[in-house]
Amino acid sequence: MTIGQTTGETTYRLVAFIQDNLVPDDADLEVDEATPLLTSGLLDSLRTARLLNFIRKELGVPVPAAKLDPENFRDVTTIVAMLDELASA
Repeated sequence: MTIGQTTGETTYRLVAFIQDNLVPDDADLEVDEATPLLTSGLLDSLRTARLLNFIRKELGVPVPAAKLDPENFRDVTTIVAMLDELASA
């Protein structure tokens, strides 16, 4: 994560990005850190690519192919945990 960014800030930015960019306009869904992203259908291949681009460009953490496991993208909480791990490596 970018220098000086806390887990809470990362969580907030991810939730805001997902709500504003990945939730379809006709869906009545309020995203939070525990919203199931895969089982709700929010993440498909195109939306996952958009999310990964946001993470790389805006949060400063490239996600290697080895981390592209559904378990790491269950919800915002699991994404943030993965990003914390990658940023500290």
